[in-house]
Amino acid sequence: MNRTPETAPATTTTGMRAAWGAVTAFALAYPLTYIVIALMRAGHPFELEWMEGSVVAHVRRVLEGQPLYVAPSLHFTPFIYPPLYFYLGAIVSKFAGAGFAPLRLLSFVASLGTIAFVYMTLRRSSSRWLPAVLGACLFAASYREGGAWFDLARVDSVYIAFVAAGILLLRRDPPWLAGILGGLAFALAALTKQSALFIAAPAAVFLVFTDWRRGIAFGATLGAIVGGATLALDRASGGWYAYYAFDLPRDHPIIGQLLRGFWTTDLLGAFAIAFAFGVFGFCRMSRETWRRDGLDLALVVGLVIAAYVTKIRVGSYDNLVIPAHLAASLVFGWGLDRLLGLRESLGERGRALERFAVVLCLIQFSLLLYKPWLQIPTPAHAAAGRQFVESLRRVRGDVWIPSHPYLAEMAGKPSYAHELALTDVLRPRDTPQRDALMDSLRTALRGHAFGLVVLDHTGWLKEEAQPYYDHVAQMFGENEKDLFWPLTGFHTRPDFVWTPKGDSTALR
Repeated sequence: MNRTPETAPATTTTGMRAAWGAVTAFALAYPLTYIVIALMRAGHPFELEWMEGSVVAHVRRVLEGQPLYVAPSLHFTPFIYPPLYFYLGAIVSKFAGAGFAPLRLLSFVASLGTIAFVYMTLRRSSSRWLPAVLGACLFAASYREGGAWFDLARVDSVYIAFVAAGILLLRRDPPWLAGILGGLAFALAALTKQSALFIAAPAAVFLVFTDWRRGIAFGATLGAIVGGATLALDRASGGWYAYYAFDLPRDHPIIGQLLRGFWTTDLLGAFAIAFAFGVFGFCRMSRETWRRDGLDLALVVGLVIAAYVTKIRVGSYDNLVIPAHLAASLVFGWGLDRLLGLRESLGERGRALERFAVVLCLIQFSLLLYKPWLQIPTPAHAAAGRQFVESLRRVRGDVWIPSHPYLAEMAGKPSYAHELALTDVLRPRDTPQRDALMDSLRTALRGHAFGLVVLDHTGWLKEEAQPYYDHVAQMFGENEKDLFWPLTGFHTRPDFVWTPKGDSTALR
């Protein structure tokens, strides 16, 4: 039977509801998949990423009442982060026990908080639930694009959760209270990771000129908390806090090829459609909403700037683009909401536009497909780690594994500073801190302070080690070439074995 004009609109509406239902089901698979992955790998006893073990060491120092920001040494040199994550991790670890699991749980809960904050921010902007759900799911879908980082024992998820909370709070009313609460959230983010200040700056400038009550409350709260905490931490550490949190990060050189590659690969590679929705949404700004939309745009610019200025430097990885992924999730939801608002006024063209939007949403989520099973460590991975630790346990004397010092501690040996923390101090030339650290390193090698040195590669410290140590073996054979690599981050593993010259009995 031919469809009458009266029944066509109803059928079309039903079809679109089914299409959006399919998109929503597809999108919801991402947060559910992430939750399963995070729970399955939370208790893995070895690093999922090469810095996790030393983050646990930082938290242990807090639990033991030892200072974090001290003069660099082989025994302990802190990472170049503010302290909040380590203190929060210590609170969780005090009740759940020290190790990877409590810190991964902290990051996991924070990442779920971010997903919820994205939903609440988008839902508050619209009477429709669909843009909010899809925007929140898009952030969850960015998990692998961000380095599968959400549930790691690293600072990033807590930092991003505070930022997302700040965005939600800053947009609320009344203006002065929103400014105070938003400033508090961004201050906590900055005390977790310094790059939160790049996100806050454009919003603060915009608000001071357009909504001065909100802007002054925001800037004053942020400045008072971050400034006061910085002064207190620097005074308590004898100046070492500013050295690690602000001086050393400035010495990370910029990688020229990433200046353009960030925009073409990191930002738009998998999120071009989401940002296209955002461009559409901001182009639909009106006189009635320009202040709110302008604040949203300033926050998005800040998120992208924070990702850009950190990703283009030496030592960067995919996790540094997570702020831009948060931006993509928000603008995707805002743009989709504006588009759905047009369908009523455009008639048949509006329905065609909506069908096009469904296709674009399906493509956007399809671009973020990944293999979940590759994010979960295998039993063989754990077995290789246990065998490695047992080998270290049989070594006479101390063991130095600069890229994974937690392994020595698992074997009952003293722990030492992480290679990356040492590299940050050694990178600037002609500084007293560099000279003192290098002298202590050479003294330790010259005096055969370590019964065994295990390096991840033959390049780092090779010239320093060769006069006093011999490269005698590798920990992993040809049939173990796929074992004990971290699942994300810097692709490296402890492998090359060095023993003191003249001592062939270190490996028993």
